[in-house]
This record gives sequence, structure tokens and C-alpha cells, in this order.
Amino acid sequence: MKSGNYINHGFNYFQNFFNEEELSLIESIIIKFHNSWLNENQESYSKGAINSHSLTSSKSLSKQEKKTLFDFISSNKLINLIEFDNPRFLNTQLFFDPNNLNQNNYWHRDIQYTGISEKDQKKAIKTQNVIHFRVPFKKEPGIELVPGTHREWDSTEEYQVRNSLNNKKPNESLKKGKLIELKRTDLLIFSANMIHRGIYGNNRLSFDVIYCDNDPKILKFRDKNNLPVELEKVKNSEIFK
Repeated sequence: MKSGNYINHGFNYFQNFFNEEELSLIESIIIKFHNSWLNENQESYSKGAINSHSLTSSKSLSKQEKKTLFDFISSNKLINLIEFDNPRFLNTQLFFDPNNLNQNNYWHRDIQYTGISEKDQKKAIKTQNVIHFRVPFKKEPGIELVPGTHREWDSTEEYQVRNSLNNKKPNESLKKGKLIELKRTDLLIFSANMIHRGIYGNNRLSFDVIYCDNDPKILKFRDKNNLPVELEKVKNSEIFK
């Protein structure tokens, strides 16, 4: 099912990709994790948090529940869609609405939060692959992307909006923005390095699996606690090495 769309535009969108059985296998686990996270992170949530991470190392999940997540993450159905060689698993995230429904979203590139210089960011996006596989559990407003920016640096407009320059705000519309609405059973693959923003609403709940190149510069951000202990019991175990 590889289409080349990620290579050229930075994203792939598959409607009705999952069946209900596949989603049901992980949905109760996701909800269990989310409820536990909310109980333990009320302060962060009240201050504007819109995502959590590291589901596969959560103390709230059992060994079997984590195994179910690992089976999903390493399934052929997902791995076969990755359009670069020797991919590695990086982490998981869960995206939800902010506590304050009037909170503004924001355009960003994930790479801007890595601590590397802007000069190095410009170089890295030319070749680096870090991708999100987004699995929505309900219909939601979705994600807005700027196609091609996984390999291209910002235009003047994009840079000013993303960085709140010249009286611009990071939630303002961009001319080249492409909104992709999501519903249950869909799959959206997109580059973490491209300019994008999540659109809040409808009590969204989306599970993201993040894969990346087999590159020490990226893998230094990987927490070994998020990896399976028994590699021999997981399909496509090389993604965890």
C-alpha cells in the first residue's frame, strides 16, 4: 500500500484502514491509560496539556496490555507502510482536547523542540525521517499540514506565524495549510518535521505511534523503558533494536 505520497508531500492518508476488531483490541487499553494519566496529571492538564506519551512503559498497564500494544506497533500492516529503510520505533503519544476549550492550537515542527540550532534543523529536515502514525478513535476535526515542508524550510509567512513574529500568532491560518479531517478507522501518516497543527474539538482521542530512522541522533531521545523486554516474542523485532 506504499504510495510515495509521504516521500513527496510528507503525509499519507488512508480512509477506513482499520476494522473494528483491530481498534477494539487496543481501545480499552488506551482509555485505561488515559484515565490513569488524567488522575495523576491534573495540574498539567489544567495548565493546557494536550498530549501524553510513553504508553508502553506505563505502570498503569499490565504486561499483557503492553504486549498487545507492541503487537499493534510492530504489525506488518503498519510497518509495511513505512517508506524509508531500517525504521525504528521511537515512542507513543496520546492526543486529546485541552481542559480549556478556548485554548488556541499552534503551528510547529516537532524538531524545533529538540534543542538543536535552527541551522541544523534546516539541514536535518532534508534527509531525516520521524513519522507519526495517527489512529483516531472517534471523528475529530483532525490535523492541518503544510505539504512539502517535511523537506522544505518555512516561507516568510510560515516562519513568522510559527514563531509569533511581526504581530503574528501561531494559530493563524496559513495559505498552504491542508486540513485533513479524521474519523474512526482512518490512519494518517505524517512527518513530525513538517509544519503542522492539531485542531481541537469533539473530545478527540488519537493514538500516535512514532517511527524514525536508525540514527543515533534521533534514537538518543528514545527511552529504553518503552521497549519490549522479550524481543523474540514480538513481530518485526528489529524496529525495537
